[in-house]
Amino acid sequence: MTKPSSRDSLLSQVRGALALTGAGLDQITGHVHGFHRAISDIPFKGMAPVPGVNAGSEPVRLIHDGITDGVYGAVRGSMRLVFGAAEQLLREAEKIAPPALVAPNTHRDLAVSALAGFVGDDMAVKRNPLAPRMGFYLQGERLVLDRVALSAAYPDAKPRIVVFIHGLACNESTWDFYSDPEQPETHPYGPRLEQDLDFTPVYLRYNSGLHISRNGARMARHLQRLVERWPRGVQEIVLVGHSMGGLVARAAVAAALQNRIAWADQLSNVICLGSPHLGAPLERWVDAGVRLMRRVPLSRPLAELLHSRSVGVKDLFHGYVDDGDWRGRVTHHDGGGATRIPKAPHARYHFFGCTLGNDEQDLVGRVIGDGLVLLPSSTAAHLADADTAVLFRTNHLRLLNHPVIYGLIRDAVSGRKLLEGEVL
Repeated sequence: MTKPSSRDSLLSQVRGALALTGAGLDQITGHVHGFHRAISDIPFKGMAPVPGVNAGSEPVRLIHDGITDGVYGAVRGSMRLVFGAAEQLLREAEKIAPPALVAPNTHRDLAVSALAGFVGDDMAVKRNPLAPRMGFYLQGERLVLDRVALSAAYPDAKPRIVVFIHGLACNESTWDFYSDPEQPETHPYGPRLEQDLDFTPVYLRYNSGLHISRNGARMARHLQRLVERWPRGVQEIVLVGHSMGGLVARAAVAAALQNRIAWADQLSNVICLGSPHLGAPLERWVDAGVRLMRRVPLSRPLAELLHSRSVGVKDLFHGYVDDGDWRGRVTHHDGGGATRIPKAPHARYHFFGCTLGNDEQDLVGRVIGDGLVLLPSSTAAHLADADTAVLFRTNHLRLLNHPVIYGLIRDAVSGRKLLEGEVL
C-alpha cells in the first residue's frame, strides 16, 4: 500500500500526541490565567474611583498581579520544559529504535482528523507527525502513487475514476457511515458506482484545518500523479465532495485549469453534497460571538480560544475557495464573499443540498438548514451553472449515504439532466 516512513512509527505517533497535549495544556493554562486576571480586575477597578482607597489598592493590585503572573508563568514554563524534554527524548529514540509501525485504526484516525479540522494548520506548521497527510487512501493506508503499487491495490482498475473528498474534521471513512452489509441500498456510494457504472472509487484524505484553496491546489497535483500512474489509461474522472470537500473539489478544478494540469480534460462531473458555497452560518455565529466576547473582559479569554480555530474553519465564513479570498485579510467578516472561480467548461456541476425542514419555507430549515449549511448556500447554482436538487427532512451527515442521493449521483454521472431545483 504505502512505504513506511518515520511518521508511521509508534514513537513518532506518541511524540505527536505528546506535542498536541503539551500545546493544549499550555493554551488552556494561558486562557485560565487571562480569566483569573479578568476576575481579579473587577474589585480593583471598582475601588479605583473611590478617594483614599485607590491609593492603597494600586500597590495591592501590583503585588497580586505580579504573584499571579509569576505563578502561571512558572506553571507554563515547567510544562513546556517537561513536554519539550520528553519530545526530544522521543526524537532521539526514533533514530536508534527499530521501527515499530502503527497499523491503521479507523476510530483513532477519525479522531485525529476531527482534531485536525480545528487545529490542523498549527499541526502542519509544527510538523506534528499526527497531522493528516494528503493522499489517496485504501483501507486506512496511504497509497504509493506508482504503477506497480496501484496495480496491486486495484487489480481490476477501470478507465473511469470517481474521487470521493470528505468534509471538515473527517476522513475517507465517513463515506461508510449509515451502511449496513445486509441492506444493499445502504452500501457506500463508491462500491455501488463500481457495480452499476463501472467506475473505480478512490478516496482522498487531507488536512481540513488548512486553507481550502491550498488543499485544492495540492489535490490537483496529487490527482495528476494518480492519473499518470493509473494501471489503465484514464478516460473519465468524476469528483464527489461532501461539505467542505465540495469546495476543495471546485478549488482543485480551478487550480488544474489555471496550471494546465492534464486531468481536467478527463473531468466529466463535479458533484457537491451539502457544500457551503456561500458560507456556513455556524462559522458566522462563532465569528460574531468572538467579536462580541472580546468586548467583555470576563469572556475575552474564551474569545481568544475560539479565535484560534483553524484557517480551514475560518474559510467557511464565506466559502473561500481561492487564495485571493483570504490572503491579506485581517478578519473573515470584512469581505463581500467568495470569488467565483473558474469551472471546467466541458464538465457538469451538480449541487445537492438538504434541509431539516419540510419544505423551503419551513422556519426550521430557513434558520438552521441541514444543521450546518443553509439551502441558499448548498444550492448556489450561479457559481458554476450547476444542476441542483433538494432533499427535505434530512440532516447534513446523511448526505454521505442516502439512497435518494445515490440515485441523483448515478443519474448525474449517467448524463441525465436534472429538473431545475429538483425537490425530493
